[in-house]
Amino acid sequence: MLLDPSIPMACRVLGTLVFAGAASGKLRHYTEFTGVVANYRLLPQAASPLAAPVVIALEAVVALSLVSGAWLEAGALLGCVVLAVFALAMGINIVRGRLQIDCGCFRSAMRQHLRPALLVRNALLIAALAVVALSGRPSVFERVTLLQVLDGAGAGLALFLLYLAGDELLALWDATEAFRRRFT
Repeated sequence: MLLDPSIPMACRVLGTLVFAGAASGKLRHYTEFTGVVANYRLLPQAASPLAAPVVIALEAVVALSLVSGAWLEAGALLGCVVLAVFALAMGINIVRGRLQIDCGCFRSAMRQHLRPALLVRNALLIAALAVVALSGRPSVFERVTLLQVLDGAGAGLALFLLYLAGDELLALWDATEAFRRRFT
């Protein structure tokens, strides 16, 4: 392993929390999520109810792989693909000028509209999961210390909290802009 083991560990923790939170949020708001999938207008209308559970299942598989370490590289690569597909779907709608639709992230109590910042966010998450996929597991000759594990877990949690704060700021920006347009 070329990297300090705490770096891929931080990326694993970040990815686990992002994908577990996304899957659980979509499950809690399943009917609304099905509508969000349809609102992207990328699939035939009849396919949206079928696509929603597939998306949730894929997110859950990624989270389980990252947290358990089972099929770790494959789970990290699957996460990269899922994020890339989400970014593509958002990008197509941004190019179409459909910025007012909900991103479908279900990370905040407030709606979050499409914007290029979400594409950057996904690119950064893809980079983090690529670190996991490419770093592999430590060989039997490499020692991973408890301090490296704790350091990586703490860094991953801190990155996740920054991710949540960024999402809340973007959602708050949308709410502020909507309020300003309505009352000015």
